[in-house]
Amino acid sequence: MDFFGIINSIIAFFQNNLFIAIAAAILLVFLLYRKPKLFLTIFFIALFLSGVFYLISTLSSTGVSYKGKILQKGDVP
Repeated sequence: MDFFGIINSIIAFFQNNLFIAIAAAILLVFLLYRKPKLFLTIFFIALFLSGVFYLISTLSSTGVSYKGKILQKGDVP
């Protein structure tokens, strides 16, 4: 599953479970109000990890497609 598929499944989960989405939003707003340093730290760590995950998934999908092309040609090194 690629990065955007995971994001779409998370969005679909929150759309189907409205109470969990509201509770998560309230928790995030509470953290932002009471402990902004902790909130920003968690936010930037999550942003960095999602960027790393996107990079890894993009590179691996490129490698898998290249491997498939090589195997179809029969030019296995």
